[in-house]
Amino acid sequence: MIKCLLFLLILAIPCESLCIASDFRDAEWGMTKEQIEKLEKTESIYSKTDTLTFKGKIANNRVNIIYEFSGNKLITGVYQFVDNHPNANVYIQDYEKINESLDLKYGKPENRKEIWNNDIYKDKKGFWGVALSTGQLRLESSWSEDRTLITHKLSGSNYIIDHSIYYYDKLSIKKQTEKNDNEEMKGL
Repeated sequence: MIKCLLFLLILAIPCESLCIASDFRDAEWGMTKEQIEKLEKTESIYSKTDTLTFKGKIANNRVNIIYEFSGNKLITGVYQFVDNHPNANVYIQDYEKINESLDLKYGKPENRKEIWNNDIYKDKKGFWGVALSTGQLRLESSWSEDRTLITHKLSGSNYIIDHSIYYYDKLSIKKQTEKNDNEEMKGL
């Protein structure tokens, strides 16, 4: 009996190492474009030097799935929502539904903001879609995981609305910040 339990325990150890959590979809930060192309199962839309874009669907919404690279290493993943709504208030409803799903997955956000550039519609919730589409209002929520910063944004300008979820590699952000700091200090 003890030999059997030891055998099962030995078998379980390698399985634990196979259960690595992914950073964006099934990808891990630092993967190459070639690795992502083999990994991604949805329809490819286009490929550029530093990006790969695929069609997809999350939470019953059509999205572009965008992988961004620096030095052929994955540093950012984006879900860009592509559904169009004639009533701009529907985008806010979509944003709130997605926030609920993100809250369930990642817990309470570190940050949830309404940013008003002009608060003429702030007390008139029925006009928030207009405020959003004209750049007067921006909504943003963010969560932080061990290796990943997640930011959910809804903004607009000139009646064009952008609804996206960004997944950033924290290590790449840190390296870029340090590089920028070093560049600024060179002139001192």
